[in-house]
Formats: sequence, C-alpha cells, structure tokens
Amino acid sequence: MSPCNKIMSFFVKPWVMVLAVSLIAFCFFFVDKPLTEFFFDIDLRHNYKFLELFTKLGAGFFYFSAFILGIFIFRYIRVNTDWEAKCWFLLLCVLIPSSICGFLKVVLGRARPSMLLEGQYFGFYGFQTHSPFWSFPSGHTTTIMSVAAGLSLLYPRSSSYVLTVGFLVAVSRIILNHHYLSDVLAATYLVFIELAALLWVLRKQKWLESAWKNPQCSRYGCSNRTISSQ
Repeated sequence: MSPCNKIMSFFVKPWVMVLAVSLIAFCFFFVDKPLTEFFFDIDLRHNYKFLELFTKLGAGFFYFSAFILGIFIFRYIRVNTDWEAKCWFLLLCVLIPSSICGFLKVVLGRARPSMLLEGQYFGFYGFQTHSPFWSFPSGHTTTIMSVAAGLSLLYPRSSSYVLTVGFLVAVSRIILNHHYLSDVLAATYLVFIELAALLWVLRKQKWLESAWKNPQCSRYGCSNRTISSQ
C-alpha cells in the first residue's frame, strides 16, 4: 500500500475525523496567533527570498493548464488513451478539491494573517468576496497536496518524494505568514478526504481505470484481481 493510500485509509476513520476537527479548532484558539507573530518577527519572507519562489509551487494555474493541455495532446495529437486518462485523473484530483476550497473560502470568510498583523482582524467573518478574507482553507496547500496525492496514486513508488514536496510547500505557507497553521491543516485533511471519495466513485463506476488501477492496490485503488472478485 502506497503512503498516499495509507493516509487516506487512516483519515476516513470516524475517530480520526473527530481528532482532526479538534486539532484544527485547538490551533485556531491557541496556536495560530502566537505562531503568526513568531514568524512575523523572524521575517523569513524577506530574509530568505527563495522561499517565496518555492511556495509558488502551490499556484494552480500551471497545473490546470498542464493537465488540460495533456488531455488535448493525448486525445487529438499523439493519441494515447492511458495518458489521456491519467491527465483526466490528475485534473479531477485538483479541480474537485480546489472548487470546494474556493467555495469554503468565500462562505467562511476568514481573515488572513496579514489582516491580523495590520489591523487586528482575526477569525471568520462570514460571506466575503475580497481575498484578504479568503484564508481558510489554504488554496496553495489544496493545490499542491492534490497534485502530490494524485501523482502518488499514479506512481506509488514515488509517493514519498512527491508527498514530501507537497508537505514542504504547505509548511512554507505558514512560515511565510500567508496562512495560519489551521488553514493548512484543514486544507491538507480535506484534500485526502475528497480524493478518497473521488477514488471511491471512480472505482464504483469503473471510470478512468487505466489511470488509477495499479498492482499496488488498496481500499481506495484496486487491481485487476480486486475488480474481478467483485
């Protein structure tokens, strides 16, 4: 079982869900403010400028463009149904969590760390259409963890590497004061829950099998043997 499958299998357990919500709430009430002030004081954003480039790996435009372009190429130019299915799978891995993340950002309206540091705005302000109030959950974390998890499911042997990069980008959102710890924790947890649900649907409907079906099967990704036994 790949690391990504292990994480999903663990995260969908009811007691883990309760624990995750409790941890996020604890961070909101007791950790977010002091941690933000700590990283503001050491000012990594200006002292280590390469971190600003690294954190941009979580920007979604490149991934959406790459996966859509891949679908077009492997469907019409260099026809390859397996690679087209992989591009569709990765696109869904990013599109679904990102859409849910965007919806939650607007509906919940959490003030970003910059709003705390500049104007003492902290917490959730309900429906907001301005990006300074789109802190929860973290969009960059959602994107990079979706890509990392999707690649991990397609290429289990590379799971450790891509997930490590994903987690490091997520951490960069915190230490650069772009997001609170609870924003990043919530985004990461939601990604794995949403992708577990996506894989369940794909498996049940047998959609894009050539993309996600591989010998290293788990509860959320199955091999030929598993499918044939159902």
